[in-house]
Amino acid sequence: MINSKVFDFLEIGDEHPTIIMGVINLSPESFYKGSVYEDVNRIERIVLKMIKNGAIILDLGARSTAPWSKKITVKEELNRILPAMEILCKTIPEDIIISVDTQYKEVAQSAFNVALKFKKKMIINDVSCLKTDAALEDFIIEETIPIILMASKKFPGDLLYIEDIINEFKTTIKRLKFKGFNENNIILDPGIGHWIEEKTYEYDLRIINNLEMLRKLRKPILVALSRKSFIGSILNIPEPENRYNGTLSATAIAVYNGAHIVRTHDVNNQLVEIIKLAEALRKNK
Repeated sequence: MINSKVFDFLEIGDEHPTIIMGVINLSPESFYKGSVYEDVNRIERIVLKMIKNGAIILDLGARSTAPWSKKITVKEELNRILPAMEILCKTIPEDIIISVDTQYKEVAQSAFNVALKFKKKMIINDVSCLKTDAALEDFIIEETIPIILMASKKFPGDLLYIEDIINEFKTTIKRLKFKGFNENNIILDPGIGHWIEEKTYEYDLRIINNLEMLRKLRKPILVALSRKSFIGSILNIPEPENRYNGTLSATAIAVYNGAHIVRTHDVNNQLVEIIKLAEALRKNK
């Protein structure tokens, strides 16, 4: 049985409803242009709508991690994320959690200072599995900040097989525990997506089909598959804007196979309904 509690109020796991994480994307370099909010003044309205439709976590990111994207500096990431962080903190109720999608301690610490100012709860979502900036690991340990680890070895999302994903997670979890980090504050993301050239859609399908193997690590499982390229490859839909139906289908299967958190660009009634149905089917296997 997998059951965890973040900040003593958010219960995640087999006995609890699937958590919806809404994406607040501040990166114009991202693969899905329809998700980008370059005008921070739009964020308040979008956030309130996501919360109304069921989002519990809001994932704020300002750097595209797609390998073909233009690289930006940490300063530019900060310039994008901090104004949005202020608006987010002023807008959300206290039971909504902000996830800051970053690989860098400087960004994490600056965002954390804003969250402290407004007394909001914050977690870190690191797609590099704490490989990019060693100082980020020390920071989350020092401040006891919950962490979403995406499976990575040398580059974000570069692991192809579920066995390698599990082994890499084991190594990182063991190191964090050794340093005194509370393992109840760890969430695992297997890293679905076209992160490296050799990772074709077949690998993503195998990861989704084998999600249950991650259960041996006894940590909540997050899937981030919204509008991703594997959907486009299978359905022959090159434009992310047109991959919504495929996203719903893949989400239902991922929840059925054990996902506890769904990261999505689209927080709406359709998503909530397919998640509830997938949960019911999973519980009655």
